[in-house]
Amino acid sequence: MRKIGLIGCGKWGSNILRDLLALNCKVYVVDIDPLAAERAVRNGAVDAFTEITGLPVCDGYIVAVPIPDLAKETARLLKYEKPIFSEKTLCLSSSDYECLKNAGGEKFIFVMHNWHYHPGVEALRLVMQSGEIGDLQELFATRHQWVADFHGGDVFSTLCVHDLTIIKHILGYIPEEIKYARVIQCENGFPFSATVVMGERHVAYISVNGKHCSKRSGVSIHGSRGSAELLNAYDDHITIRADAGGETRRSIDTTFPLFLELKEFVLYLENGPKPRCGLHDAGEIAHVIYKLKKAAGLSR
Repeated sequence: MRKIGLIGCGKWGSNILRDLLALNCKVYVVDIDPLAAERAVRNGAVDAFTEITGLPVCDGYIVAVPIPDLAKETARLLKYEKPIFSEKTLCLSSSDYECLKNAGGEKFIFVMHNWHYHPGVEALRLVMQSGEIGDLQELFATRHQWVADFHGGDVFSTLCVHDLTIIKHILGYIPEEIKYARVIQCENGFPFSATVVMGERHVAYISVNGKHCSKRSGVSIHGSRGSAELLNAYDDHITIRADAGGETRRSIDTTFPLFLELKEFVLYLENGPKPRCGLHDAGEIAHVIYKLKKAAGLSR
């Protein structure tokens, strides 16, 4: 039974705690909110603390604090020289990445880009590779919802990061070329909506909005002979429509990506394969977000 230190146990961290317990882990929680710490113990944590110094030495650590604190809290754990699984967006700048890299983070830090684990996104990748919709031309990623709490991030680091992960998983890379980037800002200047067009050979369209009346989260790919779509992140199938064969539905696993990525991390602690995203991936995302902000006129 592996001992996991969970740093941050708010709304999302509580989901992480639930899944770690389901994976038969002993979980020790740190949260600066005493009520959250008490709740964690009631929900199954072995013990909980309000300071990281109270943690016993664990087999690995998971960081799920607000976005601006991720790099700082992750850096504090490097002294233990144990694997660390950080929520996104870990690096808000190239300096965050360089600081973690220079502190030896490449050996110990992995990042929770959970759309790499979504069975529907993987199914779309396999459709693309199979050639059944012809040569891939375009990808559309949509993320619309009413976001009451951006967890210290903005439209890029809280929302768009998911779609960049989807693009990378399906295409195998994030396009360098930015053809268009536009944001909508609140009256106080906070960016809550973004429209992005990226790529040359494969063109990726991203539409994210944090002030939308209803929740929509889907992705579609379009080839020379047809298309395939995950209409909703919680669907149990993808839909494929091609010139030959009409429309079909293909069933997918409905296990939550969070559980799948945590399972991969726990298996790694038991000498399994490394989690698929490391510190380099966090640095790549930071670089792409910087470019998008610059293209949208937001960078200083």
